[in-house]
Amino acid sequence: MKLEINKIVTLGNNEEYLIVDKVEKDDKEYYYIAEVNEEGTDIKDNYKIVCATYKDDEIYLDEVLGEDKLKTILPLFVKENE
Repeated sequence: MKLEINKIVTLGNNEEYLIVDKVEKDDKEYYYIAEVNEEGTDIKDNYKIVCATYKDDEIYLDEVLGEDKLKTILPLFVKENE
């Protein structure tokens, strides 16, 4: 099972997010995700960067937090889209 851009994922807190983009760094997959409204018709103004970990056919998404980590990962998304 793999995550795909333009697919919706449900986080552990039952919030739904659209996968907007993906980059890889240091053998890790990072995803830029946007929260979807309750009707699933539009995105809210709430974005996150998460790191995917694969274990036992399950996918775990951990939010990238901390200014230093974000400063390292965020520019990768900008460069790929230019």
